[in-house]
Amino acid sequence: MINYTIKFFNLDILKIRNIRLHETTETNRLRNLFERIAGSKYLMNPVIVGKVGNDLLLIDGANRLSTLAEIGCKLIIAQIIDYNNPKIKLKNWNHLVYDIKLNDLMNIAEKAGLKSDITGRGEAKKIFTSKNNFIIASEIKNGKTLIIRLSSDFKDRIKELHNFTKFYFGVYDFDRSEQEIPIKDLKNFSRKSGILIQFPKFSKRQIVNISKSRDKLPAGISRHILDNRVLHVRYDINKLKDNRNIEGKKRDLDRYLLSKIDNNKVRQYRESVIVFDE
Repeated sequence: MINYTIKFFNLDILKIRNIRLHETTETNRLRNLFERIAGSKYLMNPVIVGKVGNDLLLIDGANRLSTLAEIGCKLIIAQIIDYNNPKIKLKNWNHLVYDIKLNDLMNIAEKAGLKSDITGRGEAKKIFTSKNNFIIASEIKNGKTLIIRLSSDFKDRIKELHNFTKFYFGVYDFDRSEQEIPIKDLKNFSRKSGILIQFPKFSKRQIVNISKSRDKLPAGISRHILDNRVLHVRYDINKLKDNRNIEGKKRDLDRYLLSKIDNNKVRQYRESVIVFDE
């Protein structure tokens, strides 16, 4: 039993309009999620919101938030964290794109107005790690790599990332891959051939600035790591469509959470978990 109070994690009910986004939604995921949530009575997983001063920054759950807004919700259940806490780590997702060749990516880069060259992975990694305005794309089977130069201007770089990713989003199948997974493991364990795309790093301060600007990151690039992520908090979606009596709804949420804790319905995991989605 997790013998904690609800202060161990901060779950709250927020107005959707008060939450800033730093990335766009992903069309295919959004469509699938919309169909699932629109036909469901309950929301199961809170979004994750980082608090920075008086600002609320969405760091995970853009598709859920957009779906709820689209079906008429004005409120959302959110797990709120201190975004300035050094325990909150910002990393990237890599994209493992299937059934595509390096020459195809060169054409995509050209359409996006970007210069690119094919080289060895070792040479490309040296450039990629020493500077922050490059994308590298490597064939996982042989390591052959395309290096793509982005603008040194931060705002232009965000636009170029959109112009590049839009040519394979919805066209080629791809999976997100944790940046910690080495390409040799993808080579050994991946059932399909593909190209691993790695994006330049961002700082948390840059993510905050992006959330305040018109131009957002493409979906599925930023990845935040935090302790004690809360999942499977079932909440009636219809209650999220009415923003009256928010304080009463917050009290109901607190009672629901304490009931789960007191009835031994909460488990805390520290180990890595592999989940097969329903």
